[in-house]
Order: sequence, then structure tokens, then C-alpha cells
Amino acid sequence: MVNVNKNAELKSLVYADIVRLAGANKFNSLEIPKNMILLSEPFSVENDMLTPSQKLKRNVAKKIFTPEIDAMYKEGINKFPFKK
Repeated sequence: MVNVNKNAELKSLVYADIVRLAGANKFNSLEIPKNMILLSEPFSVENDMLTPSQKLKRNVAKKIFTPEIDAMYKEGINKFPFKK
């Protein structure tokens, strides 16, 4: 899977939209992501990320995305700018 997080502007636009939608739907702060990664390929059965019943294979996702998850923890919360 290609990581498209190099484009800070795209990541900021997507995050700003998530925050806007969360506010409009009265999400509490625990329901709003604090950080994220963007992927160019959706999860699917074909790429072994989902089961045939469309459930996430958590063990596979953890194995594949461990470097990205660790990087998000090191990066911290909301380290990309956006306009409200």
C-alpha cells in the first residue's frame, strides 16, 4: 500500500473535514481521531485486510501498519495544520 501522507495539504484538508463533520454531528472529543494516516488503497479481501464478511483482520493490520502506528505516537496529536 502506498502511504500518501507526504502531502501535508491533503492530510490537513481531510482532517479539517473530519473535525467539521464531527462537530456537526456532536461527537465528543473521544470520538474524534487525534491523528491519522491516509492510504491510497482501500482495505479489501483481495489485499488480505478484510475477511470475506468485510471485517477488519486486526492482526494483519497491526502487523502491516506497526511502523505507521509507532510514527503517529511519536508525532503526537494533531501535528498537521488545518483551518477551522
